[in-house]
Amino acid sequence: MAEKIIHLNKSVYELCREDSDMAGILEKAGFTDVMKPGMLNTAGRFMTIPKGAVMKKMNLDTIKQILKENGYEIRD
Repeated sequence: MAEKIIHLNKSVYELCREDSDMAGILEKAGFTDVMKPGMLNTAGRFMTIPKGAVMKKMNLDTIKQILKENGYEIRD
């Protein structure tokens, strides 16, 4: 199986467009707004995972761990 790489400097919009599983993973990690109609196409275009973690007062390391558990290699 090919290794899945995620670049944290990409917008949430880009990440979700590149990987159909990403929106569901991010929702489970606490980014519930990703699944709201229109949010991905508006705020998601400029929001990165690190920026979103700060806004939602979430631990970035926890999010990274969830991504790793889902088979992603993290690139900052």
